[in-house]
Amino acid sequence: MVGAAHALTTILMSHPRHYPDTIQGAETGRPLRRGVKMLTIDAGGVPFSYGQPGWWASSDDPADEDGQLVDEDSVIRAAARREARAKAR
Repeated sequence: MVGAAHALTTILMSHPRHYPDTIQGAETGRPLRRGVKMLTIDAGGVPFSYGQPGWWASSDDPADEDGQLVDEDSVIRAAARREARAKAR
């Protein structure tokens, strides 16, 4: 992970707005823990991996997509998508 997405991930590792360490998942009711999950997105056939901060049921299992993004977490997602599209050109 490089560039803007890396810088923002580093900043957002702390709890934005002082949220608790664990929250209940809105859809599944599972406990979600604050952390960074490595995700891979496809940008025009080119895989791009980045660390996505948020609350996750499992930060280690790539098949477990149960998680929740709040506030600035979405900024990371948008920056990663822009970076992925730029690298795919």
